[in-house]
Amino acid sequence: MKCLHLIHRYWPARGGSEKFFIEISERLAAEGNEVTVFTTDAIDIQHYWLPGKELNEVAHEVHNGVDIHRFRVRRFPKHPQALRVLGKVPGLGPKSLFSFPSPLVPGMLKQIFTKERFDIVHATALPYDSILYAAFRVAKQQGIPLVYSPFFHLGEEGADDVRKYYTRPHQMKLVKSADRVTVQTSIERDFLASHGFEEKKMLMLGMGINPSELDGGDAARFRSKHDIKGPIVCYIGPRTFDKGTFHLLEAMQKLWASGDPSTLVLAGTDIEDFRRYHEKLPEKVKSKCIMLDFIPEEDKLDLLDACSLLVLPSRSDSFGIVFLEAWYYSRPVVGARAGGIPGLVRDGVDGLLVPFGDVKELALSIQKLLLDKDYARTLGEAGRERVLAEFTWDEKYAVVRALYEELTGRL
Repeated sequence: MKCLHLIHRYWPARGGSEKFFIEISERLAAEGNEVTVFTTDAIDIQHYWLPGKELNEVAHEVHNGVDIHRFRVRRFPKHPQALRVLGKVPGLGPKSLFSFPSPLVPGMLKQIFTKERFDIVHATALPYDSILYAAFRVAKQQGIPLVYSPFFHLGEEGADDVRKYYTRPHQMKLVKSADRVTVQTSIERDFLASHGFEEKKMLMLGMGINPSELDGGDAARFRSKHDIKGPIVCYIGPRTFDKGTFHLLEAMQKLWASGDPSTLVLAGTDIEDFRRYHEKLPEKVKSKCIMLDFIPEEDKLDLLDACSLLVLPSRSDSFGIVFLEAWYYSRPVVGARAGGIPGLVRDGVDGLLVPFGDVKELALSIQKLLLDKDYARTLGEAGRERVLAEFTWDEKYAVVRALYEELTGRL
């Protein structure tokens, strides 16, 4: 098969949808298929709307058999304001291309008119609508099957704060144009079904891990490197309000005020809202936190081995691959009852769920897992058993490959 994959960021950028496409692309290539990736030059997601953020200037390279084309992100003067004006132009194209925070990549749109032919096109993820639109145009132009993995972020039940950025009319029109849509949890599936999407066009998939990639974490090495002696509460992901990082810090302050000896480790890129929030924190709070950027894989594994639990109280996750990684280390997890997380974490079975933004409940859940080590161990071991049985990339890739073969008539 000749496969075209479109994504807002690709290797070496890190993230859930990025990992998903890296796994699928490299495995397809390893089996002799031709895989081309169209992506942007962004490493830091904020590069789409802010200057001075990390980017990758290598426009074209082959990595692990995958042919990668990176297209330069462009920005207007007063970029967000310009997009708001241009996004009012009627039509699927303008609505998709000029929707904040979607990257403006005219080079990618031009490239889709290449004479190169593909057998199938697969794109991700909302709210980066310009990427999905480019895939839509390729599929229409070449008459080939279109697959979307939208990774809907649906926020809290009954609230529109997050959902409104993922369910705009043009976005739903794009998703409904696909021949197949992969969904991460029953929450995403039920949402699409309630909006008239045919169930036969949906494929329940989820994410995975490679156990061999996660072996080797060394708790002692992490503790020695960062001079930590007590319990560690771990967060891995972008630091921003919607990910619950503000609430996690507020919850930890409640625990520290009562004498809790834990250290909070926050590993991930600062988004501007959190950077401003963190600057205003008292020094005594900052001193109990270790702030790490996107850390090397070895350090991340050491952190997972060293921590007592992982906390991701987010309302903007469609799945949460970091839960799988923590479970592999038999660590209990705490998540928010929002987005796709309740479709993955089983409350009281392999983790705990709290309402998004409920600092008191978050603090109590963290405290329970820190104090009741037997309960924490039970949850963590249940998670490990489940991740090995249900969530490996070997299993997920086989499903995607079968989907491609079905759509391209190769079964």
